[in-house]
Amino acid sequence: MGPELRIYIFMSASVLAGALLGAVLLRNGWKRAFGAFGAGHVLAAIGLAFALQNRSQMDGLVYAIMLSVFVLPATLGLALGGGLGWWLRRRDAFRDGSRS
Repeated sequence: MGPELRIYIFMSASVLAGALLGAVLLRNGWKRAFGAFGAGHVLAAIGLAFALQNRSQMDGLVYAIMLSVFVLPATLGLALGGGLGWWLRRRDAFRDGSRS
């Protein structure tokens, strides 16, 4: 396994971890915890983007890697998992007859 493949594995693992977290939080009805994780991801992305703009090319490389490999894929996974958790919770409520 080469170093190029490892980056994609890290990104995929980051998306899957975010999706699992989002799905579990919203499926169990923990909307505030989901919002807190979502806000943390968005603030981390904004902070890393600002840190990236104020650095030279080589100094900003670490911030760019953190942003593109970990934070943005995890944020995308959190959003996708949140949508899945919301849909599963809604589907279960419809099956139980609590919604018409």
